[in-house]
Amino acid sequence: MAASRSTFWPIVTVVIALLVGTIALPQSMRRWAPSFLQSPQLHYGLDLAGGTQLDFRISEVEMEEQLASVKKQIAELEAQNGSSERIALLQNQVQAIDAQRSTIVESIRTVLERRINSMGVSEAIITPSYIGSEKHLLVECPGVVDTQTCINTVGKTIQLEFKEEFTEPTKEYEDSVRQRANAALKSITASGKTLSAVGQDLSDKLGVAFIAERAFYRDELPDGLETLWNAAPGSGVKKIEGVVRQPEVDEKGQVTEREIPGIFIAEVTKPRTQSGRLLKDISEAFIAMSKQQTDVRYKKETDRVLDSSIPDPLKTALGGMTAGEMRVVTIGPSDARLVALRSITKGTEQMEASHILLSYSGALSAEKSVTRSKLEAQRLAQEVKKKLDAGENFTTLARTLSDGPSAKKSGILGLFGRGTMVPAFEEVAFSLPKGSISDPVETPFGYHIIRADSAPTTAPDTATFDEIIVSGAKAVDRANGFSQLLANGVKSNEDVAFIRALFFSLIPTGWKDTELNGEHFRAAAVTLDQVSNLPIVQISFDEKGAQLFQELTKKNVGKRIAIFVGGEIVSAPTVQGEISGGVAVITGSKTFEEAKTLAQDLNTGAIPAPIYLSGQRTIEATLGAEALFASAKAAIIGIIAVMLYMILLYKLFGVLANIALGVYAAILLAIVKLPLLFFSHQYIVLTIAGVAGILLSIGMAVDANVLIFERTKEELKKGKLLKTAVALGFQRAWPSIRDGNISTLITCAILFIIGTSIVRGFAITLSMGVVTSLFTAIIVTRWLVERVISKPWGERWILFGIVKRSQQDSASHA
Repeated sequence: MAASRSTFWPIVTVVIALLVGTIALPQSMRRWAPSFLQSPQLHYGLDLAGGTQLDFRISEVEMEEQLASVKKQIAELEAQNGSSERIALLQNQVQAIDAQRSTIVESIRTVLERRINSMGVSEAIITPSYIGSEKHLLVECPGVVDTQTCINTVGKTIQLEFKEEFTEPTKEYEDSVRQRANAALKSITASGKTLSAVGQDLSDKLGVAFIAERAFYRDELPDGLETLWNAAPGSGVKKIEGVVRQPEVDEKGQVTEREIPGIFIAEVTKPRTQSGRLLKDISEAFIAMSKQQTDVRYKKETDRVLDSSIPDPLKTALGGMTAGEMRVVTIGPSDARLVALRSITKGTEQMEASHILLSYSGALSAEKSVTRSKLEAQRLAQEVKKKLDAGENFTTLARTLSDGPSAKKSGILGLFGRGTMVPAFEEVAFSLPKGSISDPVETPFGYHIIRADSAPTTAPDTATFDEIIVSGAKAVDRANGFSQLLANGVKSNEDVAFIRALFFSLIPTGWKDTELNGEHFRAAAVTLDQVSNLPIVQISFDEKGAQLFQELTKKNVGKRIAIFVGGEIVSAPTVQGEISGGVAVITGSKTFEEAKTLAQDLNTGAIPAPIYLSGQRTIEATLGAEALFASAKAAIIGIIAVMLYMILLYKLFGVLANIALGVYAAILLAIVKLPLLFFSHQYIVLTIAGVAGILLSIGMAVDANVLIFERTKEELKKGKLLKTAVALGFQRAWPSIRDGNISTLITCAILFIIGTSIVRGFAITLSMGVVTSLFTAIIVTRWLVERVISKPWGERWILFGIVKRSQQDSASHA
């Protein structure tokens, strides 16, 4: 029994030592080990691994509004001596909302952790922070440098909402919008909230848009906000009636602008300054360039006939260009043009002609006074032609016999081009030589006798274009340079005003809120539609949600119900009939992965209150690697220096202390690599501050050995035996070691309680190092020393840097 007891603890110690030593090794040296020994690794923080830090502000506006509404109901019921049961129920609601507000930070933190874990970033640190009355969460995602991906995944508001159609503006709706705008203004002016915070809180409401601080050029200001152009920063928040213009696509697919009247709550945030503006309109760019350059003139031509007044090179170039094209045209050695063509109309064949029209009853555009038949009109036309052939005057006959408005002009039609007359008339007219007269020609208007007053000619092209006329030396080179400058973009220095605004639309957005939302959500699953075979997300509700959904579908048969997720509409099906059973379907996912992501977002949990990004910081991976290398370098140099010092001063004692220090390092590395408490999935995340705590604890570990060895040397100098001196050294050094380490642990506890995340990291690693150093200094070092001095050679004091008293006396007598 005694033998088995004597071997049990040594075996356990060896097994633990092997496990700790294996875990402490780098991963590349543990490939031979079982999987559970290969997985532990160091987890680096943002400052060592690089990554993204996001600062989210928690909005409690919805809960405050809900709380105010419930308290108002309680007050009304109490004033009316209402049901005590109803009042008690509402009071319970107040308590529940207050309880939710007290735990809001931790609740959101839990949801964010689930989202971050879905990104594969288990080393993330989420730390609560308080700025005045505002509650914030600092989210650090080591290794994630794609800030937008981190924001989209972590910061999205996964709130499930069902909304009814609402498109017609009413007086009640307008009054409610004005009340909301006044309440928002009051919360800023009376409650001391900022427009930025109020705007973020209300931005996810229907019919509300928040414009964060933005630079506006004068012509970009929405109608109404131009009154702030000359306002100074700090002049206060203003309520202004205005209009925003929103592009929309009509039934024909044309993009038009829709004017939306509303109310602005706005402020000027910075003094007006000048900024370079990239000019998109070619005319504006040409004008700006002509003002910035010498020997340059701008000219705009609209529907310019490309006749002999236009230089031939320019006319030729325009004729070969297409609308939107820009080209440099050389006119002469000191004359070049940079031309931008807007449109060109190719010249058509044209001629001048006159006619005698003999209409009939029922012909196209025939006057009521015309009573002849079609046959009579034909015969009359033939008789007129004979008269003309006999030499009678065309003008006289046209004035006396022709029908239609041209009779007053002696039948003269003037100049016309191809495509302006009916085909039968045009074909004959353009085939006549100048001065000749045609036989009667039948058209829907009647019978025509046509005279060619001029031979057909081709009209010149007409073009609308902008040009910069460059003159002087090297005109062509300068024009080519301007062309390249335009390709890169021309900027104009213009004043900009910095404005932040909250807009309340006086026109309904098309949807209104219902009682059915994410509070009644139970689960989401991806399935395939049996008809279309496309992926759909099937969501189920609790008992209350199923009842609300049934009532909602019952009163909206034949109408649409929109499903919003995170403030965005994902589906708006038309209700065919009342739906019971508490199951709804979200369609619109194009791929299975898209549907899976939506279901995952819903299942990971809707956050109990909206969060808004109020700050972000990104550390590149290269900077983190540099910090990690510098920290590792400092640690190695420090440890080597301490080891050399211990060997030089304490000889074999120093070697034993260094061995204990190695054991300390292995144990601490294993602790840092393993999950906290060995049961959770959370790990210790090393930051620069944490590394500093470890380095400091190394010094304290050696400090304990220094106290022990100095006490041992004092006992030896008093003439004690080596074994006795060692035992007394450990015994008498312990109070000092204990008190020093306890005071350090108390300091660590204080730092952890009142400190920020960085200070807490320092406190945790330092306290772990202190506890580990106590174990190695008292247990490991003592075991090593006792084993050494039990050997025959261990009685040589010189190995420990100590000279025996007899040798000291001999040296003094000598």
